[in-house]
Amino acid sequence: MFGSTPSRRTKSEILLMNKFTKLDIKEIPIEEAHGGSGARQVLVKPEHVTSQYLDAITKGFLKVGDIFDWHFHQDTDEIFIVIKGNGKYYCEDDVTDYQEGNVIITPANLKHKIEALGNEDSEFYFIRVKVK
Repeated sequence: MFGSTPSRRTKSEILLMNKFTKLDIKEIPIEEAHGGSGARQVLVKPEHVTSQYLDAITKGFLKVGDIFDWHFHQDTDEIFIVIKGNGKYYCEDDVTDYQEGNVIITPANLKHKIEALGNEDSEFYFIRVKVK
């Protein structure tokens, strides 16, 4: 039996149907993120999976010179994978450069920000996992 491609299903519907979900990234809307400093696509939402710990998987976009300003994720770890661009990542009192291919893991509740630098806009995949 083949899966289906609905846009939204509840977790209980997924469990009852026992089917997979297929989405097309080109059809997922890009929305404002972090007060308009950047943008994102929400690729996977909690209702897409049966796990109670996945908060979201998103694709983030940050133009050169822009910043995902200081923020934290309450009780949620954040992993991000740099797929394009370079810049600086700030976490609490630490700072490091990032570039394409880096994977940065931020434990829950730590204040952090991302600044896109260089000549190319930055793109990331973000994975947020609840710790409670």
